[in-house]
Amino acid sequence: QPTVEIVGVAATLTEARQVLATTSCDVVLLDLRLPDGSGIDLLRSRDVDAPGPDYLILSSFQTPEYVSAAVVLGASGFLLKTVPAAEILAAVTAIADGRLLFTPDQLRAARSGAWLPLTAREHEIIAGLIAGRSHDELAGDLHISRKTVEAHITRLLARYGFLTRTELAVHAD
Repeated sequence: QPTVEIVGVAATLTEARQVLATTSCDVVLLDLRLPDGSGIDLLRSRDVDAPGPDYLILSSFQTPEYVSAAVVLGASGFLLKTVPAAEILAAVTAIADGRLLFTPDQLRAARSGAWLPLTAREHEIIAGLIAGRSHDELAGDLHISRKTVEAHITRLLARYGFLTRTELAVHAD
């Protein structure tokens, strides 16, 4: 695409922060799931009052929570990774021209997503699930009751629309 120039590439949250600190750009294509963190962390940490790039979220998952986070944290658009490359290029151009790229359905989903960042305890619960810990093991590790572990997991399943703890762990990893 002659009107688009790639000025940096990053595979992790740490690399993205380094590239953005040393490179000027108009649009950042940002995945929400990175090996060392979340693209949400990058959006959250930017200074919205300072000049800087606009963000186009590319994700494998279009959950209401992800779309809500993108909207609330000031991203300019949200696309699934499965869209054709030509659509991504058109989105980059549109965002560079100052347009927002959220569909009406995404905006409705964002309202129902009520994105809230995970609490420290929710991070611990999810980390335990990813590690394959049982409810009893998590309760012992975290010095809380099994019922409290179950309550956290039930809320996380409902929040992200998953049916099983395995599904939650796979998508969180």
